Amino acid sequence: MAFNDDEKPPASNVGSTKGLVTISTPTYSKDAAALTADAVTAVVELNATSSTAVREGLDLVAVLDVSGSMQGDKLQSMKRAMQFVIMKLTPVDRLSVISFASSANRHCPLRSVTQQAQTDLKSIVDGLVANGGTNIKAGLDTALAVIAGRATTKARTPNIFLMSDGQQSDGDARQVDPGNVAVYTFGFGKDADHALLSDVAKKSPGGTFNSVPDGGNVSAPFSQLLGGLLTIVAQDVQLTLTPKAEDPSAPDLDTMTVAPGTDYTQTTDGNTGVITIKFGTLFSGETRKVAINLKLLESTLTTAYDGLVAEAQHSYTVQGSPQGQTPQDIAKKFEEDPTAPLPSADDDAKEEMAANPLAAISAPIAFYIKDKKNNDDKSNRLRASFYRWHKEYGCVVLVAAGLFADGAATSLDGGGYEYLNVGSQTRNTFIHSCSHHFFADILPPEAKLSFYMPFNITGWKNG
Repeated sequence: MAFNDDEKPPASNVGSTKGLVTISTPTYSKDAAALTADAVTAVVELNATSSTAVREGLDLVAVLDVSGSMQGDKLQSMKRAMQFVIMKLTPVDRLSVISFASSANRHCPLRSVTQQAQTDLKSIVDGLVANGGTNIKAGLDTALAVIAGRATTKARTPNIFLMSDGQQSDGDARQVDPGNVAVYTFGFGKDADHALLSDVAKKSPGGTFNSVPDGGNVSAPFSQLLGGLLTIVAQDVQLTLTPKAEDPSAPDLDTMTVAPGTDYTQTTDGNTGVITIKFGTLFSGETRKVAINLKLLESTLTTAYDGLVAEAQHSYTVQGSPQGQTPQDIAKKFEEDPTAPLPSADDDAKEEMAANPLAAISAPIAFYIKDKKNNDDKSNRLRASFYRWHKEYGCVVLVAAGLFADGAATSLDGGGYEYLNVGSQTRNTFIHSCSHHFFADILPPEAKLSFYMPFNITGWKNG
């Protein structure tokens, strides 16, 4: 089966094809990943311009169910829906009508929807009669043959509208491979097989299923969809996600997968881990988002750093011309694990804390000041890192309120540490319970006070 008798359409709108689809900076489920093994979700977003300066011509093939199960109200509703579709198309668009029962019948080639063509197409639809079995597969195969045989394809966007109750009796519509052609399915009647029609739509790039209400406004689902299809700015839109690393010998990424629930067509290269997601067409002002689950390896580094884990790049076609953009990095800040379990104090640490309790209190807060660019989950991070930071850093700040006068800086015996009381005007209560958890048995009474976070300290030094 081959067709190449489509009418030559008028030229599509002419305009710039640059930057019609852009990719936004990825967003993440949390600000930083842990130095230990961790998991983060990144959201990648594609945006189509709201300009209609470039308008793809629509090549629409309507596949209409005229089997016996469509008799009565279903057939009449489908006819009203098709009349609406015909009147919404313009001469830059083309329409072919195919009906099917036990077999398929092409009623006309792709015709430019001029005023005369509208009259002819409406007459074809009005004359349809329902009878026989239901072979949805035959209807879809014929529609795909019409699209494949087009003589004019440049700046044309092919789409299929399948209108049916989904009650197939011959063939299996799920076996049809639509390739890069979007198939939009519409279920008529309360007894429509929504599962089948949804499966057929989802197998195509960007295809959707819509239920048409009985006896109501049948044009509603078509109006919304056509509102987009008639403002198509790009087709063959796809996103490629490639694992990357600053140092290939020490990558941060373990695995990368698309989050469950994503209906877009996707493939993953088992050898390289590269993921390709196909969106089909994008309408003017439309946004497509994909959530990516990143499983991260334990870092070989011990200090905070920014790490590249993957690269996102998109491509699309406008008026037959391939377009794209500079790749967008998917990168994360790696730092101390904010969810690490609280370590237990060994005997040496307890002895050190008992000998110099103020230093023991102050050391983790000094770490906060040193790392003040990162203000998230400080409580958990400081608690989890308390002992290690006390041993590795000699920079400390007094955090127990009331031991000295407000604003006073005082040097005390205790290994050359300097303590600074920042005063009540610049303190916020901070991890009160931590003081009781660690120091209930070893701190002198005058030091058993709540912790405070100094926000505007400018001075600290190594001991």
